[in-house]
Amino acid sequence: MAAWMACFGAATAQTQDATAAGKPRIAVRDISVTRAVLTQATEDGQVNVLEQIAQGTDPQLVNALSAGGRFDVVARADLPAVLREQSLSASGNVDTLDPQTAKQLQLAGARYLATVSIENFQDVVERTVLKGQFGDSNAERRTIQLQGSVRIFDTSSGVLLRATSVALNEAALDEILGGVEQRGRKTNALIGKVTALFATTASRAISESLMPARVVGYTMGQITFNRTKDSGVETGQIWEVLAPGAEMVDPETGKSLGSEEVHIGWARVTDAGSRFSTAQAIEDLGIDRGSIMRVRPQGLPAGIDPNGRATGSASAASGAAPAAAPIGRTPSPTGGESRPASVTTPDARSGAASDGKATGTPRKVAIFVKQRPICIPEDKVSVFEDDIAASLPTSQFELIRREDVMNAVNRFAATGPNAGTAPPESQLFDRLQSDRASATALAALMGADYLLTAAITTYDKTERAFDDPTIKTKTLIREWNLRATYQILDGSNGGSIAAGTVPARLAVRDTPEVATTLDTINPLLMDAASQIGAALSAAVASNGVRQTSEGGAEVDVQINAVLADLSVPDAVLGTNGDYTIVPNLYKLEPMNVSVMVDGIVVGQTPGTIRVRPGLHRLRLERPGLEPVDRMMNVKAGLALSIPMQFSPEGRANWERYAAVFNDLKNGAVLREAEIIKVKAVAEFLKNSNIRLDTGNVQNLNLGGESIWWQLLGP
Repeated sequence: MAAWMACFGAATAQTQDATAAGKPRIAVRDISVTRAVLTQATEDGQVNVLEQIAQGTDPQLVNALSAGGRFDVVARADLPAVLREQSLSASGNVDTLDPQTAKQLQLAGARYLATVSIENFQDVVERTVLKGQFGDSNAERRTIQLQGSVRIFDTSSGVLLRATSVALNEAALDEILGGVEQRGRKTNALIGKVTALFATTASRAISESLMPARVVGYTMGQITFNRTKDSGVETGQIWEVLAPGAEMVDPETGKSLGSEEVHIGWARVTDAGSRFSTAQAIEDLGIDRGSIMRVRPQGLPAGIDPNGRATGSASAASGAAPAAAPIGRTPSPTGGESRPASVTTPDARSGAASDGKATGTPRKVAIFVKQRPICIPEDKVSVFEDDIAASLPTSQFELIRREDVMNAVNRFAATGPNAGTAPPESQLFDRLQSDRASATALAALMGADYLLTAAITTYDKTERAFDDPTIKTKTLIREWNLRATYQILDGSNGGSIAAGTVPARLAVRDTPEVATTLDTINPLLMDAASQIGAALSAAVASNGVRQTSEGGAEVDVQINAVLADLSVPDAVLGTNGDYTIVPNLYKLEPMNVSVMVDGIVVGQTPGTIRVRPGLHRLRLERPGLEPVDRMMNVKAGLALSIPMQFSPEGRANWERYAAVFNDLKNGAVLREAEIIKVKAVAEFLKNSNIRLDTGNVQNLNLGGESIWWQLLGP
């Protein structure tokens, strides 16, 4: 029996492993039509057209998903036929020893479920009579409008992972010449076109939601990504580039909320290929292999230069692009609680974690505890912190205590809300932790590998009295419940490694003979602290390596600022002593713009700063300019040119001085009055500490002595 169980267990494990190693499965339900749409179509006499679209979309959607190659598709619409075949196999009429005979109770499961519903449908026909050279002809214009919703669920938890809308508006025209007899309507072909387009669009929405496009190569501003013309890529499309961030975990339920996606660039498709597509980067805030790409149908947002051309490349240390794991959580091999996908990346060469720490080296953890309920005494906060510290093995962790954290907070800024110790400590840390990027800076300041924050969120008491004279029983049950939340942040990139809620419960039964008096808070805190300590140990054991391939070492990042949409024309001195306008346009670069990374001033533009690889918050500030906030994905060799804008007052001053350029055309000769105004512009630029960007020419005197050379110098 034991041997049979061992074989059964081994076979089961092999099946699970094989399943886990394959592509994720997705089940597709029948296309549904809302009751209101079906009623309206029936009243309009269009229910047959609607049913053709709904029934035709289902198999085409399955075909499109299967052809994409990213999923194993389970077509639930064909399930009755499959079950009938299984029933036939079990009827005795089929050889059960044939290895290809269908087996019952072995239908494949699906990790995801996709549902598509039609929520709006219009079939509009317009007819008219056209006068022509050869007589009258009858013309018909037919328009089908369709709107639906695509929803994707995690089949284990029932959680809605993604929901998106699909809208179509397609038209066809048919003209019947006078004297021509025609049976049928050519515009009926529109039904098939809408059906195919609806299925393709829904398939694309499902694929892009679960497994978005990824950058597989990036060289000199050219992006290569894993989507093709057949999947909907078109030349000229605008795509947004995003960095995959940390997994978001609900601290109350412990459930995954998906992963963050942080904007790091824009790109325009230059070639839609059959195996991959290419795009030219317009803005680059840290594009790298593995970055996510999503099409933006509405085009570039305001403030982005459509003619911009980034020239970055993927860092040499990036290696191959990571596999495009689907959203959600990967199942645990043991069948237990799931964990984020692709979090650990052990270094096969050294046998060490990729954060540069040898296996077994203690990780440095900064602990901060706060309490929400006012009924918890302040001194119990320190008790809770002590209990958490005591629950962590010293062989795994080196602890940074409250006083160390607060000293770091006090050093975090010379002025502002993080300076000094006037506000309560909890307020200081709350302000800092409200920005995860600032938490990263705090960790760097202390040299911490992880930040552990814990909060006592609820503390309550309930009583239940039971008095039954018939059985001579009288008891009073007193129950105390304490709930604490925790979050573990990666000190390298500020990402959430783990988060959750731990409940602690203590109950006492009093009888007429026995009454118990005890301090309830301490044992509850000890229980909660023990659970949090175990959670940290488990999280570090499974996720305790850096997500950046460069191992956390600081790299150089070049930061420049330019004034968006502003430039000045050039004028060169001719042999006759006149200045003539030439085609050169110089962008404007504000100097001495303060550069802040994760809330800390680290330098000025133009210049180079040193930052750890990964996602960071960048802020540029200077009087007279609007501040700019960006997220950047730092990697070796990153160079950023950040567009900025004048403040309203600064723009008014600029427009007053620069009005002289409005009427100047190429080849125009500057008059004396105009030269005086150009000199005023040069003086404004000097006073505003703004220089000309001459990167598009070798020097200011290319083609003749420039007026800006005379006014501003080299």
